[in-house]
Amino acid sequence: MEKKYELLAGDCLSAGDRTVYRIRALRDFADVRRGDIGGYIESEESLDHQGNAWVADVAQVYGPHGCVRGNGRVSGEAWVLGQVDGDAQICDLAVIAEGVHVGGRTIVCADEIVRGEEPMGPQRPVSATGAMRFGRQGL
Repeated sequence: MEKKYELLAGDCLSAGDRTVYRIRALRDFADVRRGDIGGYIESEESLDHQGNAWVADVAQVYGPHGCVRGNGRVSGEAWVLGQVDGDAQICDLAVIAEGVHVGGRTIVCADEIVRGEEPMGPQRPVSATGAMRFGRQGL
């Protein structure tokens, strides 16, 4: 598998007790071009090298369950501590809490916080799949 991004060790932030690293695209995919600077992730486990998943702007993905897969997109100042996949879009000041799975074609924007009731596990993720959430910008 060809890597689609690299972690920039010289450009990192502290997120609580964790460190997140800025990413840079190593190849073209979707609307991302080689050399484009993305957002921040904790490790390569946080963003899949397959599909068109991407973290842009100053968005952050971290934590033991924080990941973006498939064609998921995270942008703006969003924080993702749960799982984003499918064609889901997380943007602006949205927060996806630990234990939450957002998938399908879900859009979460503005200052929305999506919380789960129970910890995410392999058997029973809490899901926002199928729900359309729009912020003030009314995508």
